[in-house]
Amino acid sequence: MTDEQRIIEEVTQTSISLLLKEPFFSHFFSALNKEVVSFLDTLGVGLRDRGHVLYINAGFWDNFLTDKAHRYGVVKHEVLHIVLKHTLVNQPGLNRHVVNIAMDIVVNQYIDKRHLPKESVFLENFPELMFEPDASWKYYYEKLMHLRDHLDTLYLNTTAAASFSAIRENDQHKLWNDIYTQTNIEKDLMDAGIDNLIHIARAKTTEKSYGTLPAGFKSYLDSILYKSKPLVDWRRVLKIFSESSSKTKVTNTLKRPSKRYGTSPGIKIRKLRKLLIAVDTSGSIHQEEIAQFFTEIHHIWRQGSEIIITECDAKIQRTYSYKGTVPTFIIGGGGTNFDAPIEYGNKHFKPDGLIYFTDGVAPSPQIKPRYPLLWVISNEGITTDSEAFRNLPGRKARL
Repeated sequence: MTDEQRIIEEVTQTSISLLLKEPFFSHFFSALNKEVVSFLDTLGVGLRDRGHVLYINAGFWDNFLTDKAHRYGVVKHEVLHIVLKHTLVNQPGLNRHVVNIAMDIVVNQYIDKRHLPKESVFLENFPELMFEPDASWKYYYEKLMHLRDHLDTLYLNTTAAASFSAIRENDQHKLWNDIYTQTNIEKDLMDAGIDNLIHIARAKTTEKSYGTLPAGFKSYLDSILYKSKPLVDWRRVLKIFSESSSKTKVTNTLKRPSKRYGTSPGIKIRKLRKLLIAVDTSGSIHQEEIAQFFTEIHHIWRQGSEIIITECDAKIQRTYSYKGTVPTFIIGGGGTNFDAPIEYGNKHFKPDGLIYFTDGVAPSPQIKPRYPLLWVISNEGITTDSEAFRNLPGRKARL
């Protein structure tokens, strides 16, 4: 066994310890990739393929994190940063070093002090600031900035000043810079990805165990679990297109024994949807709407559909297959003509259905589609009581 394999095995053992004591964090952590590297001096979270990765320095793991309790606490520390979406925060003008301290104060409140190295940052390190517990990182940031600006005056010779001055720049957080440079669409999808991992971890955690989480943290999770559902019930909507699908997939299932042979697993036949999705990239569409469109498209893709996307304004700008990765840029900015993607579907792709993401600001199409058509109107688009909305052929939904 190589050192890398051994360390990954020891990280897995740490995850098992989490599972026994705090299942939610273990279930979340198990979905993350782990990698032993040399470009980082400690242990921290970075980015790979639009997903979070735990990077581990072998020397740091073997020589510094020798205590299994500390391994437990440090892993939980990194998981908390992801769950609380600290890795996505990049507000220009803020002091990054102080932001890192504030975020560490937040997450370390949810970890037993015995599970963290003595160098860790705790709420109690700053008694003169009279911190409130369970507050946001912004709250701690503002108070820490006041401390930083008055180290030699108001806080001269205080415990808070000594604690602040002793904290070095955080090597663990430097990999977050890779996340900050992503496009807004990519960051929105990373945000949705974290929400999805929270959903998965919650589903695997018993009600009793979930109820033992700290009240403030549980309240945060509940808000995510409530709001992160797709704006459209795509599983229900996509049944519209299954009826016209000519492709099928045969899979084994434990829930449906074979009627012919009386054996389990049985077989399940599922129709595969071949969808054309048109994304309005005209000049009237804002960046926030594009991000919202691709968030919903990602939910559709996860339902198991074959998707071809057309970016279009007055004409089709480009066409490509969607495989779960959002484009880094879109092409458009002109007027809007709804006929172009409909004609493309009729003559070339011949889909089971067309889903058109748009603000609806354009004349109604003149070409009749030869397949089911669903219009998805952005929340900034035409209203449901407008004549333009009523004149759109086919089914309609508004985000």
